Amino acid sequence: MGLRDAYFAQLTRRQEAEEAAARPYDEAHAKLKALFQDIMADRELLDSILAEVELSGGELQIDPGPIMIRAIVDKAGDYHLTYEIKANDDPEVRTIAVKSISDIEEAIAGLLVQYPHDRG
Repeated sequence: MGLRDAYFAQLTRRQEAEEAAARPYDEAHAKLKALFQDIMADRELLDSILAEVELSGGELQIDPGPIMIRAIVDKAGDYHLTYEIKANDDPEVRTIAVKSISDIEEAIAGLLVQYPHDRG
């Protein structure tokens, strides 16, 4: 095997390894993006929760006013959910353990009911 063959074989193995490592993130991000698109397509839901909803990279942000919800997918393809209880002097950030999009949906629904937008 010559230098050329060895180089391209190693290059191919490296690319395959990088693609395999990125796959969990890509799949998890696609699911988070689908959740975002579902939310944005549901006019009744958006009118009810009165929240700003954004997807920025691997982070879904939902801001209904009194809290800021962040669902994040990390490089390993794992989900994380935090929410910040807004306060002028000392905002509090809390974490909710999630493992799937279903967990994220349930947690977000609970938070939106617990901390509704002030309609006044």
